[in-house]
Amino acid sequence: MKKILLSEIKQLFNFNNPKIKLGIIFIIVIYVIGVIKFSLLYFNSTDQIPKIQPINTNVIKSLGAFTAQVKIGFMLKQFPSFDITHNQFTIDSVIWFEFKSDEIMLETIERFSIDQGVIKYRSPADIKIIGNKILAKYNVLFDLKTDLQFHKFPFEDHRLTIAISNTFVTPEEMYYVVDNTSFQLQPNIFPANWKVIDTNVDAGYLDLNLDKQDASKQTANPKALFIINFAKASTKQLMIIFIPLFSAACFSLLSFAMNISNPVGRFTLAISGVTALLGYRFVIEQVMPKVGYFTTTDEIYLFLLVFSFICFLFQLMFTRHDRFRSKTNTEGDDPVWFERLNSFFFVTMALVLAIGISYIILK
Repeated sequence: MKKILLSEIKQLFNFNNPKIKLGIIFIIVIYVIGVIKFSLLYFNSTDQIPKIQPINTNVIKSLGAFTAQVKIGFMLKQFPSFDITHNQFTIDSVIWFEFKSDEIMLETIERFSIDQGVIKYRSPADIKIIGNKILAKYNVLFDLKTDLQFHKFPFEDHRLTIAISNTFVTPEEMYYVVDNTSFQLQPNIFPANWKVIDTNVDAGYLDLNLDKQDASKQTANPKALFIINFAKASTKQLMIIFIPLFSAACFSLLSFAMNISNPVGRFTLAISGVTALLGYRFVIEQVMPKVGYFTTTDEIYLFLLVFSFICFLFQLMFTRHDRFRSKTNTEGDDPVWFERLNSFFFVTMALVLAIGISYIILK
């Protein structure tokens, strides 16, 4: 019984067996899928929120009636254009302001602007009197281009910040107040492959230094931020990018599972992985954002390309060695020696593939 058990264990760790090698490749594929799934479980965004200074309530109280408090709200109705890859958005919205008419004029209120945005259309003010306050609503259609970060593409989530400013007044003249109920999103406005995680708001002011050597030329403008955190709801893009890449890498790894008596087949399979990766690069470029830094996709691609090229070099050297041995009619334990070397390289490269992919995705 003990001998039978030892024999089964030995067979289980017999890496010369092609079935064992195929099983290891299958385990690696399942492991990589698990790593990808794990990386998508948590909100992962490096998009920066503009830094603004909070309103100093003590200063506001000292200024008294000379400072106007304006409540601001934002309703996002729809995205006529939503292009994450090219960082371009067109937003159809309603922006409203609530204020006291004896504190500030409507002409000053409506001189608002959208940071990094171009207003394409703004309706005349829709005025409503509520007690001693005025509610002014504007239908606004604008293009927006924010500072989205794509370092983790395509595993990244995003944070879209809509910043509304008024550059014609200072916080001593007017400041914005906002709360979470002032920011509303119409349902089902995001494309099918994105979903809203949560929203947030903030208000304050932004310091502007007109002359770094002259403090008297420093000014500030009130600003309100409306922030949307959204994540991927679909893995379609991941599949389009990575299934062909990992398939090509598996071709290279499968070359170690072929019979050593078929060096030409092993060589052909190894070089197929390299050529497939080189050719698919042009397809990846069409779906990747145009940025000047390396993304996770670039790192995975380069890693798999180097991985496949090393597999190709191994098979190339063996093919040349086998042809030389055939011409000189030399005999010996070359097949046994190469089978062991082949198994060693297979296990090593399999571990390198699993560890390398894990590190790149999860770092």
